[in-house]
Amino acid sequence: MADLEQQLAQLKADILEDDSGARYTHAPLLAKLMAELEQQGQRIPPDIRCLHEELVNETIEAQFDNMPV
Repeated sequence: MADLEQQLAQLKADILEDDSGARYTHAPLLAKLMAELEQQGQRIPPDIRCLHEELVNETIEAQFDNMPV
């Protein structure tokens, strides 16, 4: 469990430091770690839920960036 929490903390740091404009690419891994945490019966911290929601929104926005008008 500590390893999973450490992975979440490292991924959160990586996402927050990512200034490439493609932070949303981390969303699948974050979702996987969140699911593993829930499977272990642990509560997902609110900041992680919020970050995941931000990444999902960024993913949706990125899909529209290349849409022809």
